[in-house]
Amino acid sequence: MTRLEVRKAPTSLPMQFRGEALNSSINTDARTVTLAFTTGSAVRRLRYTGWDTAVPFDEILVVSERAIDLSRMNAGAPVLDSHSRWSTFSQVAVVDRAWVEGSEGMCTIRFPKPGIDVAADRMFGLVSDKIIKNVSVGYSIDKIRIEEAQKKGDVEKIFVERWTPNEVSFVTVPADPGAQVRSSEATFPLLIGEPDSHLIRATRMRMAEAALRLA
Repeated sequence: MTRLEVRKAPTSLPMQFRGEALNSSINTDARTVTLAFTTGSAVRRLRYTGWDTAVPFDEILVVSERAIDLSRMNAGAPVLDSHSRWSTFSQVAVVDRAWVEGSEGMCTIRFPKPGIDVAADRMFGLVSDKIIKNVSVGYSIDKIRIEEAQKKGDVEKIFVERWTPNEVSFVTVPADPGAQVRSSEATFPLLIGEPDSHLIRATRMRMAEAALRLA
């Protein structure tokens, strides 16, 4: 049985971040790197319920061809230095191709030719020498499914059933997965049912990129 519940939610959420250890295949001649930008593992986040109170929940990214909208990635998404998107000088590479392989979201990125950009040359050298070992994906959430906590000690689980990667970043320490802006008093309707029921549906939320906040 489902019920309609109205929850407080921001009018727009900031772009979300997830970090992954860099497990890559590097082609030094073509200056390309093939890497996994997501494995879909659960991440503990916070849902703010007041000025100074928050409720923890687990966010699980669903990794499948149906779940991930790769249109932006395959249109040449930027590869950035530490999620900095305020200047073209922060872009060090470009996504050539993205796809889903098993339980991982994969992509091949390409750096510019040597000598074109000092920052890109530096990053490619650090990645090739395995000095920079972490990547992080910036993504927007398009559709969610919620499973409420069933017993004491459990936390609510939010399954992100549709999401869009917007960029990939090389980072030293992945951005804090719990860093989110929760200031608006806007609400949206949400259908909640029994866990694992086909009746569980979450409405599509309107998303817009907002200010980014790093750990």
